[in-house]
Amino acid sequence: MHHAFTIRALLKQLPVRIETAVAYGDRLLLGTATGALLVYQVSEADRDRVPTLTLVETKKSFARKAVEQLGVIKEAGVLVCLADGMVTLYDLHTLANATPLTNTRGAHIIALHTGVDHIDGIPTLVSKLATYGKRKVVVLEWRDAEFYKSFEFSAAEKIVAMQFSAPGLLVLSTAREFLTLQLPRGQWDDLFPADTASLRTVAGGMAVGHSVDAAGSSDTAPGPQTSAPSGGMWGSWALSLSGSSADVQTTIARMPSDKLLLCHKDTGVFINSAGKLCRNEYSEPMVFSRAPIGITYTSSYAVAISHDSTPPTQPPSSSGSTGNSNPPAPRFNVEVRNIGTQALVQTLHLSEEEPSRIINGAGGKQVWAFGPHTVWRLMPMPIQQQVEDVLDAEQYDEAISLVAQSDNILEAEKEELTKKIRWLRARWLFCEQAKYEDALNEFTELGATPTEAIA
Repeated sequence: MHHAFTIRALLKQLPVRIETAVAYGDRLLLGTATGALLVYQVSEADRDRVPTLTLVETKKSFARKAVEQLGVIKEAGVLVCLADGMVTLYDLHTLANATPLTNTRGAHIIALHTGVDHIDGIPTLVSKLATYGKRKVVVLEWRDAEFYKSFEFSAAEKIVAMQFSAPGLLVLSTAREFLTLQLPRGQWDDLFPADTASLRTVAGGMAVGHSVDAAGSSDTAPGPQTSAPSGGMWGSWALSLSGSSADVQTTIARMPSDKLLLCHKDTGVFINSAGKLCRNEYSEPMVFSRAPIGITYTSSYAVAISHDSTPPTQPPSSSGSTGNSNPPAPRFNVEVRNIGTQALVQTLHLSEEEPSRIINGAGGKQVWAFGPHTVWRLMPMPIQQQVEDVLDAEQYDEAISLVAQSDNILEAEKEELTKKIRWLRARWLFCEQAKYEDALNEFTELGATPTEAIA
């Protein structure tokens, strides 16, 4: 383990309750329980100083009830707001010109995606907004920043989580299983059950699910509306393992390189933009120390928040004993894992209050956590220092993974740096671990001469 982040509370004891947030550019928007919208300007600082937040605007009557979710379609200049069971669109720059989407009444989940799709062979910037409520998925589409049209699809079961993996593919979860919805055709496919035992099984190589066409070719005329499958071949098994929907803890989190992390309780598996398991990259599931209530990412790390179930350390008695000979368990509610190796990197404890949401901004370069009345910023340590720390701990695979994933190292430098780390690993295998065959194979791949290998 090493220090990947430091953390600071930038706002404390806000007089209103934070329900949701979104970050874009130099703005951080907070949606509150009263329906107010708070607009903050983010002033970045150098690595020796803490960023600051300045309140620049307050929209007290932004929504009639609590602001449940916010999203930004930057390319179309649209702010998406879910409040009182309905989605409303606002001008992103003025926060005015509200456009209620009446066909989204009853919505309680939204998902957004922007990417390049090939329509009639022409690369087109496509943005999509999906909402779910009342057993219905509504998808709105923008092409090159202009609104195109909307689609509706019926769902046979209640959806508890959803994310886009590609412009033409929506990944969803019910209480029992993970599904995909191809757009705009409306074809539903089973992936695998949404329970811990099944996720551990599929990550180990068991073939499940259906082949999915992620492109979903937006120019194809939509077929008839198709209801979601109601269990498929996995239905009864998934139901017996998952329990009631009230007990379900399911998260679908976006990851770098167009991947999604599908997580039930403490266990998650990666799928690619085509909706297929990333078995070539991950032979085991990612297992968190606690079931996350929210997950986000940077270029190298999956960052999860959870509720700290560890009781505070009891003060010592007058006799000097705490009454327990065992050392207290560490307290944490933020967990950082390397996406490439899935290794636990760091745990952090947000002491002001329990976090309830975590998001990123600036393409994964910013990480924000939120409690009911607190805003924290997780600030990354310099990548050079992180690599040095793991090398000092002789964690060579971890160092190679950090270099490969980092977006703060030039591609031209990555190859040379990786070669140096592999050389150190080979010498460590030879001199410290006595794994001579593995070391010699590494030296051979590096093109080292016998003299260099034993020098």
